[in-house]
Amino acid sequence: MKIKVFTAMLLLAASAMAQPQTLFHTGDESGFPYRIPAIARAANGDLIALSDRRPCGGDIGYGRVDILMRVSRDNGATWEPAEDVLVGTGSGPTTGYGDACIVADRKKNELTLVCCSGDVPYWSNTTEHHQGIVVTHARYDKRGKAWRWGESKDISESFYQGLFGGRVAGMFMGSGRICQSKRVKAGKYYRLYAAMCTHKGNWVVYSDDFGDTWRVLGSAEESCAPQGDEPKCEELPDGSVLLSSRKGGGRYFNIFKFTNRRRAEGAWTGVVDSQQVPGGISNESNACNGEILIVEAISAKTGKRAVLALQSLPAGPGRSNVTIYYKDITDKATYADARAFASDWQGSYQVTQKLSAYSTMTQQQDGRIAFLYEEEPGDYQIVYVPLSINTITGGKYI
Repeated sequence: MKIKVFTAMLLLAASAMAQPQTLFHTGDESGFPYRIPAIARAANGDLIALSDRRPCGGDIGYGRVDILMRVSRDNGATWEPAEDVLVGTGSGPTTGYGDACIVADRKKNELTLVCCSGDVPYWSNTTEHHQGIVVTHARYDKRGKAWRWGESKDISESFYQGLFGGRVAGMFMGSGRICQSKRVKAGKYYRLYAAMCTHKGNWVVYSDDFGDTWRVLGSAEESCAPQGDEPKCEELPDGSVLLSSRKGGGRYFNIFKFTNRRRAEGAWTGVVDSQQVPGGISNESNACNGEILIVEAISAKTGKRAVLALQSLPAGPGRSNVTIYYKDITDKATYADARAFASDWQGSYQVTQKLSAYSTMTQQQDGRIAFLYEEEPGDYQIVYVPLSINTITGGKYI
C-alpha cells in the first residue's frame, strides 16, 4: 500500500468516533451468561466476534457450554444476529465447548477456531481424563453470503501425547486471537502461532496447515515461561515470536529468535517479568488475560511510519478498568530480547472505568482497532468498541 493511501486511511480512522456496542448480553432471552471474547478480521473485511454462552453458569467441565458467533460486514457499524458455532450436549466429551481462539487467513476467506471441550475442569485434569482440545474451520459461502462451519475434530491426543508425551496433565490454547505470520508460508497457508497454558507453564506451538496439526516452537521439555498462566503470542516485525503471559501483576514476556524461520529453529531469549524492568507494565493484581497486537502507524510528530505494540489488560485493582498499553517498537533495539521489549512502555488508554476482565483485539479494514472485552453489569457483557490509533495513543500516532 502506498504511503499516501495508508496515511489517508489512518486519518479517516482517527476521526471516527468510538461507539461501544454490547454484542452478547448476559440477561438476554436465553437467560444464560456470556464470557470470553474472541475476534478476527477476514480477508473480505468481515469481523467475526465469538463468545461462550454458558448454560451451566461456569467454565468447561461444569456442564454445557456453547460458542456463538456474530458477524459485521461494515467495520463494526452493524452486526448480524448471533449464530451457534459449537453447541455442547451436556454429557461426555461433547459436554461443552469454550474459550475460543480464532484466526482468519490473510489471503483466503477461511477461519480456524480452536477451543476447549469436554466434561473435565482444567485444574482437575489427569493424564487419563483431561480437558479436550477441538479444532473446526469455516469458509465463506459467496452465494449464501454466510460463513459455513465444518465438523469439529478432537485433536487432544496430538497435544497431550504427540507433543508432550503425557508429561502434562492439563492444557488449553490461550483464548482470543491466534497469530498468523506475515513472513512464513508453507504450502497453501501462512504459518500460525498460538500459546498454550498448561499445569507446567507456557509453550508456543505453530501450525503450517491452518490449525489441523501443531508442533512446539523450541523445546517440548522446557517451558518458555514456567510460571506463566493464560498466554498470547504475536509475530514481531523481524519475524521473531513474542510470548505475553498472565501473572499476578504485569506480564511475563519472552521472545523466540529464529536461526532458520522456515524450519522453525532457534531459541528463546529468556522470560522477563514486566514489573521488574524500568518502565514495564505494572498494574494492580491482574486477574485475567488480555491481548497483544502489533500494528503499523504514523508518528504525528515526524510523519514517518512507526510500529506499535498494544497490550490490553485490566489496570486493576482486580478485574476492573480494562486498559490498552502501547509502545513504539519501530527501532529493532526495542525488542532485541525480552527485557528490551518489556521495558519503557510509553503510555496507556483506559477503555472503561467499570468492572471488566478479558479482552482481545484485531485491526479492522478501516485501520481502527476492533476491541472486544468483558464489562459489567452482571456476570459480564461482551462489548465491542472501535478505537483509532490516535485515540489509544492520545494523538501521538495515527
